[in-house]
Amino acid sequence: MLHFGEKGGKSREIPVRADLQEYIDAYLDAAGVRNVPKDTPLFQRAMKKQRRLSGKAMNGDDIYRMMKRRLGDFGMPLLYSPHSFRVTTITDLLDQNVPREDVQNLAGHADARTTSLYDRRKHKVRRNIVERISV
Repeated sequence: MLHFGEKGGKSREIPVRADLQEYIDAYLDAAGVRNVPKDTPLFQRAMKKQRRLSGKAMNGDDIYRMMKRRLGDFGMPLLYSPHSFRVTTITDLLDQNVPREDVQNLAGHADARTTSLYDRRKHKVRRNIVERISV
């Protein structure tokens, strides 16, 4: 289970896939944060020169910069952002016919219209549409 703090002081837990739990466990051991107090941030800023974690939570800008570095390392387009994963996950689940209400709940959206804003299926050009073009 992952515990998420949300806007307004609310929090929730969601289950994680078994393979992701293995990665999280390996990270907890490698980072030395397995047996820390529960309010310790899971993902922390690094103190590079000292090769240790700071104890302070990574913020959105930290995550964005880290992702851009990793995209560059792999020669991938830098147009992606952490939010791209959220959009892709929501669209993929909807494409697999997971009920919209379940996807909305996973995403933590109070309103189904918000989940609809993340649905990129309508933006995908499908072959059956292209085949209908008159020449």
